Amino acid sequence: MKILITGGKSAQSLKLIKTFADDNIVLADYGDVPSFPSARYYFISLGQRNDEIIAHNLLNHCLNEGVDAVLPLHEFEVNEISKSQVLFEEFNIQVLLPKEDQIIHLTNI
Repeated sequence: MKILITGGKSAQSLKLIKTFADDNIVLADYGDVPSFPSARYYFISLGQRNDEIIAHNLLNHCLNEGVDAVLPLHEFEVNEISKSQVLFEEFNIQVLLPKEDQIIHLTNI
């Protein structure tokens, strides 16, 4: 399975890679991201944060990367993705929701 995890520059996302040991991981974040790939994951930029199109932006990146599941870690993404879960599932993309202690609580990115 190929999984897109947001908050890709965070410690939370790097810890979660271990949880998905048998999967291919795409670490995504806003703004600049590291450009080095590894055997288990690679980074992509989600562009600049735009709260009006969070779900649309993530869906586009999921489709472009051919992922099977998305795991949003930023607090501002979780609600938007939850509301759009049916849309993601129409494109065969499973929405995975983080545990409370995995959510990244930032106001500005």
